[in-house]
Amino acid sequence: MASEIRGVTETPTTQLERSFFPDCWNDDARMGLLLAEFRPRTVNPVSYDTKMKFWKDLISSYCRTTGSSVASIGTLKESFRRKGTVPYCLPVVFEDMIAKGEVLAKDQLYEQQQKASLGWGPWAVENLMKAPLKWGYEKARQTVIGSKSNIESCDFIHIETVQYHGETIEQLIKSHDLCNKIVNYDKLEKLIKQSTNISEYGIRAALVVLKQNKRLVRETIVREALKDEIIKFAGSKDTAQPITDIERSIYEMEQNEIILMTSIGKIEQDICNTMAQVRGYIKDGRKHLAKTYLKKKHILEKNMERKIGVLENLQVLLSKIHDTQSDKNVIEAYKLGTHALKKAFADAGITLDTVDDVLSEMKDVLEQHDEMLNTIGTTPIDDVDELELEQELSDLIDIKLAESNINGGQLGPVPPTASVLQPDVTPISTEDFDKEIEKRLAALRVDTTDIRNSSVDGKMKMNI
Repeated sequence: MASEIRGVTETPTTQLERSFFPDCWNDDARMGLLLAEFRPRTVNPVSYDTKMKFWKDLISSYCRTTGSSVASIGTLKESFRRKGTVPYCLPVVFEDMIAKGEVLAKDQLYEQQQKASLGWGPWAVENLMKAPLKWGYEKARQTVIGSKSNIESCDFIHIETVQYHGETIEQLIKSHDLCNKIVNYDKLEKLIKQSTNISEYGIRAALVVLKQNKRLVRETIVREALKDEIIKFAGSKDTAQPITDIERSIYEMEQNEIILMTSIGKIEQDICNTMAQVRGYIKDGRKHLAKTYLKKKHILEKNMERKIGVLENLQVLLSKIHDTQSDKNVIEAYKLGTHALKKAFADAGITLDTVDDVLSEMKDVLEQHDEMLNTIGTTPIDDVDELELEQELSDLIDIKLAESNINGGQLGPVPPTASVLQPDVTPISTEDFDKEIEKRLAALRVDTTDIRNSSVDGKMKMNI
């Protein structure tokens, strides 16, 4: 690919729209000064620097607009031609940009790429034999023709633009999840042209710079007299890794899959065409030709079935290979997760013994808590004598009966020791006396509201 790029000596002239140029482009007086050659900087440094900045910015905008970081003075003169006048100051602008490293000769860029991939033998030939001869030739050429003519016929790489194109391509690769994957150059070029305005020249130059920065690796695979250039981009902050044998095998298998699918599609089309011919011959009554083409159709069908079988086997094999790669990623994720969990336990000081000790201590605390609750809920001990309560109750009943007899005009029951009864009072039988006691007992009511309230208050105080 480098040889193809170096073979291109001129960049195409682009017709720019009027909106591309700045407002001062319509000012004849101003543009007359800007298009003219530079006067010595010592005469007017401010004007010199302003004019230099104007043309540098315009060249940068030109490269961004055209999508090509490759430009030459001759091409720019034609693109910036104004009313028949070309900018005669561009050679000085390019000399300043070369001195400040803002542009680089295209041949020099690709020579750097070629030297980076040379071994010791080719490097010695390049630097010890070819370089001196090339230097002598350039010196002689400059002496005869002049250095100005040499710079005007050279193509240059605009460094700022080629770096911008490289970043754009990397972002595009990342958005399509193509990092660390094999990409065919033709497909990559098609993807970039569909998604950006980068031209073919810009793509090639950007890929060269990315390779020099170790952001990608490129190889050429030869398959049945066909050459495929493959590219592998690095991840976000990684260095591009060499293409492995497994990746080459997978790429070749995928290309064979594409070839088989194309071949099967072509056979299907041939079968359709053959059947159309069979029907035509049958319609014309030419049975022998119809039979011949029908036989051809069966041969094509068998061939297609064989290719379909090969394609299915190839797809199964590719699927298993991709599954293996994904399984590898899963296992790596498991390893990372296990390591992180172990580290988290170690940092927190969590061990199996520590967990057992904590659970045992928690169990003891809960048991103590249950015992405290049982103790608090135990009924308080009652110090009142039951016999005294019975005696007091009996006295109260007697008093109540006596008060009731007095209020009713009757005397109370006569104690057993009394032997004389009043003649006008009817004696009370024992059975009636018992009923009367039961009736009086039933009449006695104990107000339990105060007792209940006092009990609740006591429990609340206890809980507090």
